[in-house]
Amino acid sequence: MILPVRATGTVPSMAVPELVVACRSSATSGSLRQLGVQLCAQPGRRRRHLSPTPAQLRRRYAADGLTIRQLADLYGVSASTVRRWLRDAGIPRRLPGGHSQAPTREELCRLYQAEGLTTTQIGERYGVSQQTAHRWLRVAGVALRPRGRLPRASTGRP
Repeated sequence: MILPVRATGTVPSMAVPELVVACRSSATSGSLRQLGVQLCAQPGRRRRHLSPTPAQLRRRYAADGLTIRQLADLYGVSASTVRRWLRDAGIPRRLPGGHSQAPTREELCRLYQAEGLTTTQIGERYGVSQQTAHRWLRVAGVALRPRGRLPRASTGRP
């Protein structure tokens, strides 16, 4: 049973510790807690989530490379809350729109020439766009294939 609390902060006389009370005033809720009354969350308010430990936050942000927005979605909080968590944990923030680390020339040659991956596939593998993968190949001096599909191998049929 949920009992409303009047604006005066008084609880109806029938309230007992087994009841759950909804209230909006922090002063009232503090008094009710002292009486041992269980309070329910206010309607329309988000539940308070437990923040991750600094080690969890460091692993997900620094090691796994999740963005602040991804962390906010993961924990069900706002991006500003995640930024506060990072600050409180002493974790330096990455610059927005940070540049991705291009693979070595040898790795690009192996993927593009030896394995025959497309620039789209290379981009997907590294989490970047096709255009970025194409630029990596050009900058590394990897010989590019002609655009379009590769011609089919002949089957010996006319």
